[in-house]
Amino acid sequence: MIKLQSNDLNIRMLLRNLSFRSRKNHDFEKIRSTIINKGVIIGALLATFLVPLFGILDYISKIEYFFTFMFIRSTVTVFSICIYFLVKTSFGRRYSYQLGAVLTFIVSGSISLMCVLSQGPADPYYAGINLPLLGFGLLLPLTIGESSIVFAACWFAYFVPNYLIMERSEWAIFISNNFFMISTIIIAVAGSQFNLFYRRKTWLINRRLQLAHKKLRSHTHALESQIKERTKQLIHSERLAVIGQLSGGIAHDFNNILTTILGTCELALNRVILSDETRDNFNTIYKVGKGAANLVKQLLAFSRKQILQPQLFNLNLIIEDSETMIRTLIEEEIELSINCRARSDCILGDPIQIEQILLNLILNARDAMPHGGKLSISTDNVLLSALSSQAANLSLEPGEYVRMNVTDTGIGMSDKIKKRIFEPFFTTKEKERGTGLGLASVYGILKQINGDVVVNSTIGEGSEFNVYFPLSQASKEEKEEKTLNKRLPQGNETILLVEDESAVRNLTAKMLEQQGYKVIQAKEGLSALSIFNENKDKIDLLITDVIMPYLNGVDLVEKVKSERPQMKVLFISGHVDPILKRHNLINEGYPFLQKPYTMKTLGTKVRQVMENEGVY
Repeated sequence: MIKLQSNDLNIRMLLRNLSFRSRKNHDFEKIRSTIINKGVIIGALLATFLVPLFGILDYISKIEYFFTFMFIRSTVTVFSICIYFLVKTSFGRRYSYQLGAVLTFIVSGSISLMCVLSQGPADPYYAGINLPLLGFGLLLPLTIGESSIVFAACWFAYFVPNYLIMERSEWAIFISNNFFMISTIIIAVAGSQFNLFYRRKTWLINRRLQLAHKKLRSHTHALESQIKERTKQLIHSERLAVIGQLSGGIAHDFNNILTTILGTCELALNRVILSDETRDNFNTIYKVGKGAANLVKQLLAFSRKQILQPQLFNLNLIIEDSETMIRTLIEEEIELSINCRARSDCILGDPIQIEQILLNLILNARDAMPHGGKLSISTDNVLLSALSSQAANLSLEPGEYVRMNVTDTGIGMSDKIKKRIFEPFFTTKEKERGTGLGLASVYGILKQINGDVVVNSTIGEGSEFNVYFPLSQASKEEKEEKTLNKRLPQGNETILLVEDESAVRNLTAKMLEQQGYKVIQAKEGLSALSIFNENKDKIDLLITDVIMPYLNGVDLVEKVKSERPQMKVLFISGHVDPILKRHNLINEGYPFLQKPYTMKTLGTKVRQVMENEGVY
């Protein structure tokens, strides 16, 4: 069976090659036919002028045959003129070779006739037969067969009649004449073959140049299109970068304000003596502040200045907490249905990124239903095997997963679009609406946490996105222990706190002091360095902001470390500052706490640093 298939494949390849060669030969034959046509036109013109012109020799050397030869020459001239005009017609262009052969035979035959009528084999006019033979061979690119037939006919037209009238005394000159004529025929055939070879080679070179030029133009056009597309993407990326930088700067300043608001509320709520009304008011402020902090985190995630903080989270809670935001984003004509039934409290990832995934899928579904429809969000647990993962077109390891299903009844998409929807900058929306980054970021985030997404869609029926989150191996007991351990960590070490925002600095100092620490405050890097030099042996921990006047936090830490290499350090900032990225401190494991922080997150981080639990 395999052998038969192999033979079939070889036959198909042979037929394809023969077809290609046949097409190539057909193209060259058209060119050759044109060249032959032009050659016959030139030959007919030469015969029209040269045949009567050689009548001068008749007048000089053969005056007695002048009128007879003039009749023969006139007849040949008339035939030449007729062939000249005929070969220019569509009929003549199809039969150029045949007309050229007739012209050559008429001219050479007329000369042979003159020889027979005059002196027979001894007539010097035989040399004139060589002229049409050479012209036919050198002007026209002919095959050996095509040229040999004509030359043989012309030779026989001379040989037969002259042989019949030849006398014994003329044998030597007859043989000599035929020898020279055959030599001329060989030269003419060789010339015709060279002409054919040269024409074919020139045609092949030109054809290759044309194909190369066509391919070059195609590549040039594709390259120009690609450059235009990349330029648009670059401009778009630069605009996004500017927006991201602006949002990052706003978020940084806003985080300082939120740190003060949330921290003050937390300090007030920790007091025992508070009226119920006052406590409710502080709780309201604290809750609104936390909502604002989440919005700032989304801004930072957009500007890519958010520190990723993988943690165990509950997907159902994220969806339920986002319901208000979802209803705000979608149109009133869209019916929303949420059904979260999965056990999803052991997913490891960054909640802000998960919110990004949900947000992008919701926006994609909304834009697919411009005239309204139904949007459904649901979760369930699935157990994937190697076979089921492959069958669902997933690149996931076998195991337990939480599946989030986002289904819309929108316009749907074709298979061609489905293959490209996760490509960066690919969008089917208008320039003003689509960035081409939403679904690309969904795909990128899922790959970071070893998840995956698969799309099912039919034009006119809607789309279904199935997002798979791997369940973490962390035990329930560990999670419950972390949840129940709500007591604030205490300490008695001395901390040097460096922060240029006085409200944030004073609030942070109060938080630390309530947890038992002794705090020394500094409002910027230079004064902090001076305080450190005066209290080298007393300070146990340096907590410093990153962006400060005169001396930034990173440079401050470097100077402190040069004096005390074992000095423990904690960076605090509203976002991941370029200074931290430039020095690669986050990747090297330097502890970092992002604003806004609560008393518990601050205390927990401080204890981690002091006890050196996996940090410097």
